[in-house]
Amino acid sequence: MMKKLSVRKSLTGKNQGFTLVEVLIALALSSIALLGLAAGQLKSLQYATNSFNYTLSLVQANNAIERTWVQLCDLQSGALAYDDAYRAAHLQPQIDVYELIPDPLPGAAFVNNLDITVSWNDARMADDNDSIIRINAQYPQICP
Repeated sequence: MMKKLSVRKSLTGKNQGFTLVEVLIALALSSIALLGLAAGQLKSLQYATNSFNYTLSLVQANNAIERTWVQLCDLQSGALAYDDAYRAAHLQPQIDVYELIPDPLPGAAFVNNLDITVSWNDARMADDNDSIIRINAQYPQICP
């Protein structure tokens, strides 16, 4: 025997289902939720980019410190002048979007304490925090 399938009917005799108003409300709520998720994703990408810039600026500063180690004996003995030519050759960042500032500035006598400040511009970050790092290197006296 075969049973007949019938469509359920409500007490009023109409088919049950969603009305157009219910569908539009669900669509509006889903759109708002998805826009919120998109805004969160955008903020996440901004912070990831800022973190990437922070990491690259650390690499730039450490590279400048390591390049100073190579000629430390010449700098300490005075055989190599700590001047603007030295800065242009050894203390410049490899990527132009970063600004590297040594302290003391070239032109002064080289001391065994070198502060490197690296800054960059991140216009996407609107939190008014400086995009800057500072690293201090204290070199030992290895040459007379």
